[in-house]
Order: sequence, then structure tokens, then C-alpha cells
Amino acid sequence: MDLTHPAGGADDGPVRAVELVTGDFLLTINPVDGSGIESCPPGRRPIVPRRGPAGASPQPPSPTALLERDEDRQRLRRMLARGGSVHLAGAPGSGRTALLDAVARDCADLAPDGVIHLSGRGRTPTDLRHAIYAAVHHTPAHRPGPTELAAALRQIGAVVVIDDIAFGGAALDDLFDATPECAFLITADADVPLPVAEGRLEAFEPDGLSRTASLELLELAIGRPLDETETDWAADLWFETEGLPLRFTQAAGLLRHREPGAVAPLPDAATLTATLVRALPEGAREILRYAVALGGDVPGPERLPALTGYPAAADDHAVLVAAGLLSAAGAGHRLAPGTLPELLAAGLGEGSADRLLAVAQHYTWWLGGAELATGAVTAETEPLLAAIDLARRAGHDAAVAALARAAAPRLAAGPRWSAWERALDAGLEAAGTAEEEAQQAYFRHERGVLAITQGRLDRARTELTASTALRDSLGDVSGAVAGRRALALVEDIGSGRAATPADGVPTVGLPAGLLTAAAAATTARLPATSDTPPAGTEAATQAIPRHASAAAPAPRAPAAARRRNAVVAAAGTALLAVLGTVVAFGLTGGSEDPEPDDGGNTVPAGVEDEATTEDETTPAEERERTEPEADESPAAPPSAPETTPEEEATTEEPEREPDSGPTRETTPDAPETSGGPGTPPTEEQTTPPENEETPPNTGQPPPSEDTPPPTTPGEDGGGEDGAPGGGPGGGPGGGDDNGGDADGSTNVGASPTSTGDPTATGDPTATASESPGQPVV
Repeated sequence: MDLTHPAGGADDGPVRAVELVTGDFLLTINPVDGSGIESCPPGRRPIVPRRGPAGASPQPPSPTALLERDEDRQRLRRMLARGGSVHLAGAPGSGRTALLDAVARDCADLAPDGVIHLSGRGRTPTDLRHAIYAAVHHTPAHRPGPTELAAALRQIGAVVVIDDIAFGGAALDDLFDATPECAFLITADADVPLPVAEGRLEAFEPDGLSRTASLELLELAIGRPLDETETDWAADLWFETEGLPLRFTQAAGLLRHREPGAVAPLPDAATLTATLVRALPEGAREILRYAVALGGDVPGPERLPALTGYPAAADDHAVLVAAGLLSAAGAGHRLAPGTLPELLAAGLGEGSADRLLAVAQHYTWWLGGAELATGAVTAETEPLLAAIDLARRAGHDAAVAALARAAAPRLAAGPRWSAWERALDAGLEAAGTAEEEAQQAYFRHERGVLAITQGRLDRARTELTASTALRDSLGDVSGAVAGRRALALVEDIGSGRAATPADGVPTVGLPAGLLTAAAAATTARLPATSDTPPAGTEAATQAIPRHASAAAPAPRAPAAARRRNAVVAAAGTALLAVLGTVVAFGLTGGSEDPEPDDGGNTVPAGVEDEATTEDETTPAEERERTEPEADESPAAPPSAPETTPEEEATTEEPEREPDSGPTRETTPDAPETSGGPGTPPTEEQTTPPENEETPPNTGQPPPSEDTPPPTTPGEDGGGEDGAPGGGPGGGPGGGDDNGGDADGSTNVGASPTSTGDPTATGDPTATASESPGQPVV
């Protein structure tokens, strides 16, 4: 199966259900139970190749020969080559359509994407945008979303020829803005406003044909020279019509059907059309009656034999085109400009209500056939919509409801969704008047599905709820299930679990809201800053693996969401690891005093004193060598480091062992114990016997062979910041020049050891002084 046709494709003809990718949705057009819609699964978006540059105009050739138009064609081509847009003005019947066809052929090699020739009759700005896109891209089963459509239109460079455009003003300005690389050549009726922006569209109005050119056109059309009577008549006609080519085409049709040697006078311009109609065969006149009943639209030649009852109706259709009574309009034809009032005056509007009913019934039968290509329905869109609208006005509600039900799925598979919407609206109104609840339920369901694709969730919810209620009351189980599925999609979109077409999600079928929810869930599972254990404790070194292992498993998400969760989690873990390492280095290498050891503080693994080398020995290590064994003489307990009030407010108190004594309260004047940083004190050092007297300590280790000589201020023994100080960790005297700590506090009365501090012996009754700057009593 072709990858561009997920379910047979919109151009494959005999299919009952068609899958169409529209934006971020997969639409299954089901004419029985109603269309189904869901988020398009990944990989189901069809491949959209570009077509080759458009060459010749797809419009039917005009029967009118172009005379005295060479200069106009060259001028229009130069204007379009400069990248400007042109409004081809002129009265109806002045030959604008024939001139458009000629200019389109002249500009075939002017732009990279060639020429795009469209009919603007009955088409909205959105219809024309999609038509321009489809003219350059092969999209039989794909209708791009707004974001994709806008991006593709900006890359299209073509000459866009639009005949009989139905809108102007700001809407036309928006169309120009959406296609900045395109040049437009358009025609419009006199009541269509020009663009609001100045200079966006240049008007060009061709002159009428001269008298000589008008007579030449008449002779070319009939294939013979004019006699004297016909020449005089043609001269009068030129004066009355101001050289309109359409009138001379109709005059040629009259002369072709006029019997040779007829003595009846030739008509003037006012009665020309009526005289021509009387000269036509009956089959052609019947076609005109159906055209009048449809408001000027004409069914295709294939539909005419069954409608009119004339087997040769297709040939009569060609006769009407050659006579100038039918003009090209898109892929079909309609009455020539200004002809409808004259035909009504000629009495061809009698019996229009019956003919409308016949047209509605014929189209209902034709659309119900299985082997019907979408392209054939597209060519019949205008007369089909005219039959729906006018038959409803004529009171044929049941027939209109049946026709709209048959036409809706076919129009949904076509390029013009404005026609689909018009059929649904008219069918719902007709079904309500005819009191057909099953038809109402179908039309409401389809209107709700269409509203989903348009991003109108409130309307979609209302229509689908009403449709489901009607189908429940009628016992239509399958239809009610289809409605509830569509309602579930509406709720998912409203809650952010699915994507709308205006979101522009590049991954089809993967809702954008799911990615956002997955990222939020991952962020919530990461440890918060306030939950991080204090730096410098054993818990801080284990924070990262503990949080990583204790994180609860997230709900299973799509592959893309899981990959994003892994990336976010890895980034958070790496960030915490870096922060923990930086804090650990700051605590061990940049602190002047060791952390208080109460059994729960350990130096992080892998952190060493940068100032300690193999050839140096810290005072604590030297004291351990000279002091007796643990069972003979216990070491002096280390004193608590000095901290500032700010550090006391921000640092969390370390955990205590179950058998440790009361927590010591630290003051700025707490005595210190000299000990090299990075050397964790032992249990004997932290809990000495209460009654054993601590030997005095002068703050300097005993002489030793391995002990380096003391240094004076200003030498290499200074602190890390270059200030004169003691040991590698900035012991007593390290920090600033005034003998204070590195954090700015001053050691008043501090000594390496204190023999009179009751808190150092672990006495539970002892209390530390809370007055900064006073020794502990």
C-alpha cells in the first residue's frame, strides 16, 4: 500500500471509509455511524512529496479568440515578473477569463512552482490556502494543520491566478501575507472590496475591442464573411455593447443557428439572449432551465442526460458553451455573466421547484454509489451545494436531509471543508424541520468532529453531547460509542492530555501536554534544596545515591516522555554531585577549625588537606606519636570550632550517637584544639575520663625530627589567602592580620586547649556561656 494513502487514499475511488490525517488528528470518515477522530499515532503522517512545476492552465479553453490583447498580455506578464499582484478589472463579459488563461500560459516558466490556476467562486480564504498547498504538494490523504500549512505556504513561489474571487479586504491581505513568495492575478465582481493595505494590489482594466476587431471576431466564430446586413447589424451591436467580446460570441451563436435566407430582423443587444435561446435545440433549452433553477450553476455533462431526459444532453452542453451562454467556472461551467436575468425574463424559470427536487434526488442516488472518486464529487460541488440550499428553500426538507447525509462524507474527503460545513448546517436544519432524529444525530456528530479539528472545543462538546443523547434514545449503540469516544478526546484536549491543531506539535500522535506533565513529574521527584542534608556530614556524602534509589517509579509514559525523564533525572543527579563535592571541599580545605566530632561527623572520602604532603606531619599526628597508648593516657578532647552567629543560624546541627552526652553549645570564644584538618579524631579523644587531669598544652607539638621548623609571618606558612597564620588549615592565628578567623571573628582569650571548661569533659550539668567574647566558665 502506498505510504501516502493510509487507508486506501482519498483518490482511490471505491472506498466506504477514508482515513485522513488532518493536523495532529487521524480522521476516519465513516458514512454509517459518523466520523471517528483520534490523536494521530506516531508514524502515521503520510509522506508529502512536492509536485513538479505547474505548466499549462487546467482551465477549459475559452471559445473566444483573443484579439488586440497582445499588448495587455505582455504588460501583465511584466507586472507579475516584478513580484507584484494585479487585479484584472473590467465589466462582466469583457473577456477577463480568456485573458487570464492566456496570461497563465505566458507565465508558465516565470516562478519555481509554475502557475496555480484556481476558481474563487464560493471558496473561503482557508479553502484557497489549502488549494495552493495541494497544487504544489501531493496530498491525497493529508490535510495539513495550521502550523504546517503556514510554514509550507511561505516556501511556495508561484503565479497564482484566481478567477472570480469571492472576498477581499483584510482577508485578501492575510492571503498575501501567508504567501510572500507568490504573485497574484485575480478577477472579482464590482462589489468585492480591494485589499485595505495600500499598494498591495495594482488594478489593470483592459479596453474593449475596437469595431474592426469585433467584426473580425464575429467572422472567426461563424467561419464565413459577413454579408452587408450582418455587417450593419454587427456595427450597431458594437456601439450598444461598447465592444464586449461576450456579446459578439453570442451573436455568432445566433448566426450559426439562423436559417439561411431568413428575412426576420436581427435582434438588438437587449433581446439578443432571448432570440438565441429560441434558436437552440430543445435539449439545450432544458439544460438552461436546470441552470436557472440552480441559480446559474450547471451540473456536469455526465449528469445531464439522466436529469433532462435527453441522451444527447452532453452535446447540447457543448453547444451552449460555444454560444457564449455558459462560461468556465473552476472545473465546471455556469451561466455567463448577466445571462440569468435575461433567461428568467424569457420564461425559463417555470417549474424550478420540481427540477430542484429532481436534482436533489438524482445527486442522492449518485452519491450513494460505491464506485465514486473524490475528484468527480469535487467537480460537482457548486451545483450540489446550490441544490441543497435552494431545495431547502423550496420546502423539500426530507430530500435535502437525505442529500446532505449522502454528500457530507464525500465532501469531507475533498479539499473544501467549507462545503462540508455548509452541507452539515443545511442538513441539520432540514432534518429538524422534517423531524428526523436519526439524521439530526448524525449531523450533530459530524459538526462536533469538525469543531474539534477547528479547535472549537465548546461547540464540539455541545454538538457531541446532543448527538450522543439522541442516539441513546434511538438505541443506536455504535453511534453512541463513536460520540463518546469523540467526547473523550475533547476532554483530553481540554485537560492538556492531547494536542490541538493550533499547537503545532511536530511529533504526530504524541500530545504536547503529556511531555509537560512528564517533565513536571520528573522535577517533583528530584530532591528539593530544603531537603538536602547539611553539608559536611555523613548524610551529605550519601544524599545523591539515597535520593536516586528512593525515588518512586513514575507512571509508564510514551518512549519520548521516558527519554526526557531520564535526561532530566541525570542532569539533576549530576548537579547534586557537583554541589556536594564543592561543599565538601569548602568544609575540609577552606575551614580554619575542624568540625566538632560528636560521633556523627566524618570527613568525606577522597578529600585531603591540600597543604599536607608526604614530607609534612600535622601537629595532631605528632602528638599521637608522643602521647601514651589509649589504655595508659587518653588524648585531650578537641574543642568546638568557633562559628559566627550567621553560621549558627544556617548550619544544621549534626546528628548525635545514642550514647553521647548533651550537645555542646558553641560560642565565638570556644577554645580550640590544634589538630590538622583531614585527621578525624578518635573516640578516645572525644570522650576522656571525667576525673583525669588534662596535661597542659602550649599549642606547639614537642620537637621531633620529622617536624618542620616553625615559620614567621610573611613566609610560606601563611594561610590559604596569604595572611599570616598557622598550620595548613589556618590554625590559631590564621586568617586576617589581627589574629581573627577567616570569617572575620576575633579569638578573644582562645587557647589551643582549655583545662577549665566543664563542657569539654562531657559534664551534663555544665553550661556554656552565651556571651560572645567571654571565656567559658
